[in-house]
Amino acid sequence: MLYPTKLKLLHVAKKQLGFDDGDWRDLLEEVAGCRSSRELDLAGFESVMRCLNQLGFKSTCAAGPYGRREGMATPEQIRLIQRLWSDYSLTDEPRALDHWLEHSFGISSLRFANAGTAGKAITALKRMVARRQQA
Repeated sequence: MLYPTKLKLLHVAKKQLGFDDGDWRDLLEEVAGCRSSRELDLAGFESVMRCLNQLGFKSTCAAGPYGRREGMATPEQIRLIQRLWSDYSLTDEPRALDHWLEHSFGISSLRFANAGTAGKAITALKRMVARRQQA
């Protein structure tokens, strides 16, 4: 089963490309062998996303959820922190990341991370991921 963020992305793509339910289910069946996005595994999700990208889907998440703000974490840093957290915790749950950030850096959410804090969080997460991979 996919994380809710991946399911949301699929439905954004479905809406952007103008699929009706029948066409959407046909696409899922042809590309991933299932009739519902809830039945997708990670490999199926990636196959469907490749197909959607070929059909013209353009994700708006490239700018990052908070945009570019002077002195604050860049969208690239935010995405890296989110990816590293996902690799470490094996979840996309934002509240768990927020809890770790508050405990470790005294900020209640990733949106409050300045560039320096983001750099420290990236370093810490890289070490945490490396330790997890060694275990």
